[in-house]
Amino acid sequence: MARILITGVHGCIGAWVASLLLRDGHQPIGVDLSAETHRLRLLGVDGALPIFRVDICERAALDELFDRARIDAVIHLAALQIPLCRANPVRCVEVNVGGTMQLLEQARARAFPVVYASSVAVYGPDLGRPLGEDEGLGPQTLYGAFKRANEEMAAVYHREYGVRSVGFRPHTVYGPGRDVGVTSDITVALAHAARGEAFQIRFGGTIGLQHAADVARAFIAAALRPGEGARVYNLRGTVTRVADAVSVIETAAGVRGLITCDPTPLPIAGDLSDDRFQTDFGPFAYVSLDEGLAQTLRVWRAAGATGVRPPT
Repeated sequence: MARILITGVHGCIGAWVASLLLRDGHQPIGVDLSAETHRLRLLGVDGALPIFRVDICERAALDELFDRARIDAVIHLAALQIPLCRANPVRCVEVNVGGTMQLLEQARARAFPVVYASSVAVYGPDLGRPLGEDEGLGPQTLYGAFKRANEEMAAVYHREYGVRSVGFRPHTVYGPGRDVGVTSDITVALAHAARGEAFQIRFGGTIGLQHAADVARAFIAAALRPGEGARVYNLRGTVTRVADAVSVIETAAGVRGLITCDPTPLPIAGDLSDDRFQTDFGPFAYVSLDEGLAQTLRVWRAAGATGVRPPT
């Protein structure tokens, strides 16, 4: 049994990480300043793990927490998203970069590995082919620039202090609990379709879709066997055109003509290679898009949910 601390446990991926760790007999410990527990409730694990209200930017609070928790690894998911980074860059760098540094400092002092969420936002525009981890980098937002800074910082912490780390770059995560941000539109569209409502996805082009459970499995695999070094991996999932994903969404919901998409692509690469990840952790099979959407509907229905909150 591993004791794994999860920052941002009330978020979509955090809730899935907690759920899968509990299922497999591990002991997750949550950290989150938010009071939004609806994703944990949706997955049936609200109240099943200890959750501490700790600001990851505060060294003294982290010292106290880690003294008590005695953990084996950290899965670091807490971050402010693109709109907040745009609105308040200073606070965003404090949380997204400073908070990550605080956790790397804890790892330096206590010799545990850090598995953290980077992002596809570290990439520039699509180049028309699958991109590896070391090509096509060029953040288009402050959020992406801060995520890229974390990758470089983690590399330095390994070179200077021997801190082991693994970073993941998900693209468009979908599934139960995904209800915030522009790329949540895939999940939000499914919810609208299931209710018989029209919805327009706010982007088009090519994207990589990863079910939240698959992303959580990747983080957990790295936390349980992190290896040496400071490594960064892409996650691939289902690479598809958004217009084609619309058809799969409508088929899953049993509707036609309700879901549309803006044809404008996201300003970041849509097709990422996960060869490095498959070499180190594979074979890693992703759930297909049709099964992932069907599973999402089953989770909502089992929980008596009517879908997700309006997109933000």
